Amino acid sequence: MEEAIVGVWNGTYDTEYMRQGAEKVVEFLKMKGVTGKAEVLGASQLQVSSKWSEYWKPDKVPAATKTPKTDIKIGRYKISLKSGPSAQLMSGGRNESRATFYTAVDKVGVVEDKFVKPLEDMVNNLAPSSVAASNLDQAIKDAKDKAVMTANAAHKLFKTDLQSYFNTNPDFADAFAYEAMSGEVKFGGNEGTADWFLTTSWDGNKVNFVPTSDKDYVSHVARKMNPSVRFKTTSVKKRGVKTGEYRYWSVVGLIVNKLDEGFAPYEGQVLTEGILDKVKGMIRGLVSFVKKLFLKIKRFVKKSYRNLIEFLEFEPEMSVNTNVKF
Repeated sequence: MEEAIVGVWNGTYDTEYMRQGAEKVVEFLKMKGVTGKAEVLGASQLQVSSKWSEYWKPDKVPAATKTPKTDIKIGRYKISLKSGPSAQLMSGGRNESRATFYTAVDKVGVVEDKFVKPLEDMVNNLAPSSVAASNLDQAIKDAKDKAVMTANAAHKLFKTDLQSYFNTNPDFADAFAYEAMSGEVKFGGNEGTADWFLTTSWDGNKVNFVPTSDKDYVSHVARKMNPSVRFKTTSVKKRGVKTGEYRYWSVVGLIVNKLDEGFAPYEGQVLTEGILDKVKGMIRGLVSFVKKLFLKIKRFVKKSYRNLIEFLEFEPEMSVNTNVKF
């Protein structure tokens, strides 16, 4: 969808796939006053902040985690795009999850909260990139790999307790959602930090465009977050041949279901927000025109009394008193 929107915006889109939906999104954004050249940033790798890098020391931040939150940049607008009724705000390994967790903790100042310490322990027990002698299902059944079993136990507890903490601590949930949505701390305000959130259905009939600084909207998203904690695996190969071992690591995801729930349909937004935006623009233009016109008039009439008479288009009535007294 991001490729389609940018292609339609720049007039370079040459396929019908998702064109109709993208055209509606483009029309909507233009009515919102968005201007400038569009480009896709979603596949880029951008530099993360020094604060974020602290969570990987002594190692370097892997390139795979440097994907920006900004999917599309149009002029000065850095936009995170979510298509369809559900969205994934984040999917990160242990270090990424720790960084997001501590960013939220720092923001709301709940370090001393008795509920945070168990969550902190669970985050730290998530599995880093490790190797198991067999596939994870078998390793869990065998219950012999201590690292696998510790991480697997942490998954179940962390998912349940994180959801519970979101439900009972809305400020923490909002802070967690905001960082996952915007990447403000992760990218330190560079192009990777998204300052606008664009959600759209695939057909473009439901579109919403909100700044990530909108606290009410962030809360709306946070109330719908469902954390998932699981393993990701890949087979280990040597010289192209599978060894039977599996590399695994823990991943924390944030899924938001029914993200478009409560949003007005595209047609409704055109009739309300779109037309109102146009009317506001017309009024601003009219006010500007009138101001300039009066400035010209003022300059004209100040030149001479004759100009004032000419502008007002009247001839002075003159009367002469013929009774002259000597």
